[in-house]
Amino acid sequence: MTSPDVVDLEGAEELLDRLRSVRHQESTEPPRPLEALCAELAELPLRPGSVVLVALSNGLPLLRFFFACQLTGYVPVLMAPSTPAPRVGETAARLGAAAVVGSRAKAGPGQPAALRIEGVNVVLRTGHPLQLHRPGQAILLTSGTSGMATGCLHEIPALLRNARRHADSVGLTAEDRVLITLPMYYSFALVAQLLGCYVTGATPVVSGPPFNAAEYVDVIGREGITHSSLTPTLVSALLESGCALPDGLRTLTVGGQGLAPERTGELLSRHPGLGVYLTYGLTQAGPRVSTLAAHREPPHRHGSVGLPMDGVRISLRDVGRGPGEQEVLVHSDTVFVRRVGTPHARAAHELLDGSVLATGDLGRVDEDGYLYLTGRLSDFVEVRGEKVSLASLRSVATSLPEVVAATAAYHADEDLLALGLHVRGTSEDIDEAGLRRRLFSLLSPHERPGRLTFHQADEDALRK
Repeated sequence: MTSPDVVDLEGAEELLDRLRSVRHQESTEPPRPLEALCAELAELPLRPGSVVLVALSNGLPLLRFFFACQLTGYVPVLMAPSTPAPRVGETAARLGAAAVVGSRAKAGPGQPAALRIEGVNVVLRTGHPLQLHRPGQAILLTSGTSGMATGCLHEIPALLRNARRHADSVGLTAEDRVLITLPMYYSFALVAQLLGCYVTGATPVVSGPPFNAAEYVDVIGREGITHSSLTPTLVSALLESGCALPDGLRTLTVGGQGLAPERTGELLSRHPGLGVYLTYGLTQAGPRVSTLAAHREPPHRHGSVGLPMDGVRISLRDVGRGPGEQEVLVHSDTVFVRRVGTPHARAAHELLDGSVLATGDLGRVDEDGYLYLTGRLSDFVEVRGEKVSLASLRSVATSLPEVVAATAAYHADEDLLALGLHVRGTSEDIDEAGLRRRLFSLLSPHERPGRLTFHQADEDALRK
C-alpha cells in the first residue's frame, strides 16, 4: 500500500472497518456509513476550518468523529474525556473552538442546548471569539509539555508522512495487528499508531487506558497482536508484574520519555526474539524523530534514542551548557505550523523557521550519529510518569482572584509536587478548603500538588 497524501473517505472507512475495540461492547449492528456522519456534521452552522474539540474515550466513536470532522473541513483536536469541565471550557476558549463533542459535554450559560449525534453530545459554542484555520489541518494538544490549553497546528499530509516514516523505522506492515493502549489524544498514539495503520493497512485493536499488565498480556494473546507500544512507566509495571509477553508479539516500541538502559536489557533478556524499538519525538515535530532498534544494538547503546528517521535531520546548538549538553534541533517537513492556545506564553519549543524545531531538549550525538538526551532547558517535570509544567501550575493558581503569587517545585525524592499560594487578606480570612477545591477543579489528577501551602501575601506582592 502506498502512503496516501491525504485522508479520504474511502480510506477512513476501510480503517474503521478493520478496527476492533476490546474494552467496549461492540454493536451487533454495523455502524452507519461514515459519510452519513460527515453529512450531519456538515449541516451544523460551522464554517470551514472551525475548531472542534473531541473529548471521547479510546474507541470507534472517537475515531469516527475525528475522521468525520476532518473530512467535513473542520479542524479536530482530541482531549482527555476525564478532563474537568472548567478545563474543557478554558481549552475551548483558548483554542477558539466552535463546538465541543463529548459524552459529558454540556451547554454553558447562554449557549444552545446540546445536540445528540450518534449518541454523543455536541455543544455549539456561541458568544465567544472563534478561530478559523484551513481544512486539512488538525490540532494536537501537547500533553503538558508546553503548558495548559496549548496545542500545535499540523497539516494532515505532514502527519501522514510522519506516520509512514515511523512505520518504516519499526517495520510496521499490512500484516500487523496493532494494539493501541495509549490514549489517542497523545500524538504518538494518534499519529504513529493509528495513522500508521492507515498508511500501511495494518489492523488497529483499541484497548484502554487504563493499563493493567495481566489484561494487556491477555489481550495480546487473545487478539493475535503482533505490534504494540508502551511508555517506560508501563514497561516497568509490566516487568514488575512478572507477566511474560506472548510469543506472537513481534514488535514493542517504547517512547514518551527515556527508558533506563537496565530496563531495556531486562526487557530483552526476558523476551528473546522480540523487536524492541526505543523512540524519541515531540508533538511539535509531528511527532516522531528518531528510533533505536535496541534488539540489534550492543548494551552500551541502550541509553541512546537512536538515529533520525528517513527525512529527518538532527543538529545541535550551543546554549552555554558545554559541548555535551547542547540543544537538540530537529529538521523535518513534519514540524508543526504554529502554536495555538497560549499566544503570550514563552515557548518551550521554538520554531526557528518553517522546518527547524528547537526542542528544548539537551543532548549530544556520537561519532556514529546516535542521539543521546541529557536533560531539559525548561522547568517541565515528570510526576508518576506524567509530564507537568510548573509554569502552568503557577499560572492556573494565580488565575484565582485571591491568589497574588504562587511557587511550584518538584521533590524528586518524594515524587511530589509542592505548590505555595500567596493569598490576599489576613491569615484568618484565607478559605483554604474553598481555594483547594477550586484549584483542584482546574487541574488534571496528575497535576494536583501533593503538598499545598497557604501564605498571606504582603503589600508588594499585591502589585503584581
